[in-house]
Amino acid sequence: MSWLAPNGQSVELPVEIDILHIDEVTGKMQWLVLAKVHLVESKPALASIEIQGFPAVDPAYLQRFFRWRTPIDIIFNAVPDIMSQGIDPYEYDYAVDGYPDAANIAAPLNQPLSDEFLTNIAKQYKEIGRGYAKVIAAQRGVSNRTVVSWVEKARKRGLLPPTKSGKASF
Repeated sequence: MSWLAPNGQSVELPVEIDILHIDEVTGKMQWLVLAKVHLVESKPALASIEIQGFPAVDPAYLQRFFRWRTPIDIIFNAVPDIMSQGIDPYEYDYAVDGYPDAANIAAPLNQPLSDEFLTNIAKQYKEIGRGYAKVIAAQRGVSNRTVVSWVEKARKRGLLPPTKSGKASF
């Protein structure tokens, strides 16, 4: 069955989505989410979801990096945007975190970042500490400088404490 996305793209459903998170430091798989999205009452809906951990599922880690709505966000937002750019959605390398913002592939580059997104960045910044930009950039497929700018914006919005001259403030 086909679902007609708001941007006019026709998306074939049902579809299975696999979201694989690989640790950037070790190169090893951390977790895999397999989700099936069907058409229910003319809208994409989550039909099933399976989570595998390597070697086991770490609930705290998964909760930090995965949202239950992510498979729907991918189908509802990312896939139609990718298709409108002439890209095969089955060949696209989707983000493993940063949702719901990461699903908005067609978002203008200078759109305001949500407080929810910047709060997540601030939490990661605090948890990772030194080297945060490299780790977050690799996870989200952006440059280190982009991550630094997100942290700066989080500071300006009061989501992180101000820095002290010459000292990192985690």
